[in-house]
Amino acid sequence: MKRLLDVVLALVLSAAVLAQSRDGVDVHGCTVSIDTLRPAVRLIFSADSMFEGGPFALDVLAEKGARASFFFTGNFLRDSANRAVIERVRADGHYLGPHGDRHILLADWDAARTPLVSVDSMLADWDANYAELARFGVVRDSARLVLPSFEWCNAAQADAMRAAGLVPVNIIPGVETYRDYTTPDMPDYRTSEYMLRQLFDYEHRCGLNGAVIIIHLGTQPARTDKFYRYLPVIIDTLAARGYNIDRVDR
Repeated sequence: MKRLLDVVLALVLSAAVLAQSRDGVDVHGCTVSIDTLRPAVRLIFSADSMFEGGPFALDVLAEKGARASFFFTGNFLRDSANRAVIERVRADGHYLGPHGDRHILLADWDAARTPLVSVDSMLADWDANYAELARFGVVRDSARLVLPSFEWCNAAQADAMRAAGLVPVNIIPGVETYRDYTTPDMPDYRTSEYMLRQLFDYEHRCGLNGAVIIIHLGTQPARTDKFYRYLPVIIDTLAARGYNIDRVDR
């Protein structure tokens, strides 16, 4: 009987570990946490037309010995002015993946997330984005984790991405660093001090194991309070709390 109980207990514990180790998926089918058993934050950056904070962020990551993930649109990849920073992302060992070729909004901002493009058009846009990534040595099989344009899609679109062999990722609900694009004239404007405090409060209450969080490295000139300037504080504080910064594919 004891042996049977031991086996049952082992199976229960094994199931619990497997459940804990699963990636977290939001209600729209996007992966928002990756390997929750490890104290690693999946820090991501995206770019379409603005990326003035890119060199600064790359310097900080290199200094801290951290690896992060960069998602670039085809528009960004086609601009020859960005070649040096794109090549440095690759050379420094960060993840480089697609963010939509033309930075098309896939779904409306309404509650239903009404689709604005067909599935075929969406997948063709991803194909075009991969074609641009290939010019920098990034092949599809090594970059199947994708970030939808504007960090926004609906469940049917996420399902279609997965059916095509892609893994849509997005920011974990509850962390507000994504508001760093806002400008003082917007109703939902948030200061860097607010977002920093909110991030650390969230970590204290909920933890950040595996969490995908975003910092925008390109923002409007009207936002002079650049949140990315706090990247050293973010990395150092999370490190003090036991977290590593790692790529989305590790």
